[in-house]
Amino acid sequence: MHRIARVLAVAIVLGALSTVSAGLAQSNLQLVFKVPDGSPIRSSPVIDLAKNAIYFGADDGNLYAIPLISSEQPRRAKWVFSPDPDPAKRHPMRTSPVIDEARNRIYIGADDGKLYAVDRDTGQLVEGFNPAQRAAPIRVPPALDQPRSTLYVAGDDQQLLALNALTGELGGPTNPTFNAAKGAIRTAPIIDFVKSAVYFGSDDGKFYAIDRDNFQTNVFSPVVIGSPIRGSPLLDILGTEGAVIYFGADNGVFYAIDREGKELYTFETFGPVRTKAAVDPVKNAVYFVSDDGKLYALFRSDEKDSKGQPIKGRERGKQKFAVAIVTDNNPNPFDGDLPRSSPVVDRRLGATGTGTIIVGSVDGRLYGISPDSGRAQFILAVPGAGIDPRAAIRTTPALYVSGPSASIDIYVGADDGGLYVARR
Repeated sequence: MHRIARVLAVAIVLGALSTVSAGLAQSNLQLVFKVPDGSPIRSSPVIDLAKNAIYFGADDGNLYAIPLISSEQPRRAKWVFSPDPDPAKRHPMRTSPVIDEARNRIYIGADDGKLYAVDRDTGQLVEGFNPAQRAAPIRVPPALDQPRSTLYVAGDDQQLLALNALTGELGGPTNPTFNAAKGAIRTAPIIDFVKSAVYFGSDDGKFYAIDRDNFQTNVFSPVVIGSPIRGSPLLDILGTEGAVIYFGADNGVFYAIDREGKELYTFETFGPVRTKAAVDPVKNAVYFVSDDGKLYALFRSDEKDSKGQPIKGRERGKQKFAVAIVTDNNPNPFDGDLPRSSPVVDRRLGATGTGTIIVGSVDGRLYGISPDSGRAQFILAVPGAGIDPRAAIRTTPALYVSGPSASIDIYVGADDGGLYVARR
């Protein structure tokens, strides 16, 4: 088996560590919708342009569809899907919804161990979709393999299942149940269509690559980390030095491996890495957040001089900058069992624009960070940020842009039960 040793020395700081709050005015996010009973929103919102809707789940056990564009503030729900009319029998929905345009439905998992398929127009349960209830929560979204009409669904029951996207029954590959993991699967599986593989990590400390055609076949031997893996993988296929798979682990290490499972580099932080990375080809960077409270930017590929030689300190995997995005007086530390906000990149201005890294924080603030300097371009706050624990933002921002030079709407959910928006 491949084994990646944990980095023993702290990574050399090649860019200055900065804090984004100093000297920058802070304004409040605008409330779009409030969950009726105030239950937290920990399901990252997803935008559906075709239906003028934004979807998210909540800890009250409901899936909400809110108008994306509306003159009414706060907005009324287009529809609300409730798995059970009795609130006491519902379970939190903390995964991000997945849109299936081909079948006009949304998939979302819940803590009751069920995967639900909901009609995009009516908000009603899709008839004929009846996957078996699992023995443990589903805390990560499924991967939709549209060419094969298959869903890859991971859960806390230590299994990855291949389900027929139409009926929810087991199907697709030979041996559609993967049960070799010895820990909960809390990373969202991703598909590599070139290698015909499904990638994911487990709490057993192993990173898996299994064959899309047969779940009992490894594409490469599991990468043994020895620490729970909860930073969902990202496949970067456009790098100048070959494809890279990124993921984070509870040992505080961010990993980059190739499609053969071979280590390319590791980068050590001071806390678990449980967010998904974001890639920025324009700025030659990869971004992620650690539980040490910092957003990190690493060089994505080697930066070279006029002679084509790598510039020392700017090789891939080296730090560009690190930014503190959690205030010192924050009352709500990272909770090991709850989601974190992953960074996203706003690149409206293309190759000539500066762009913005956008990420939420458990301190109740939404940060916009310059990918050039690591300094704040904006800071927006949920009411009670830095004071009230229920102000925490644990969801990954959803971006709505109407055109190359148009304004952008940034949606986030918070622990106070509010869906918020900012226009930039």
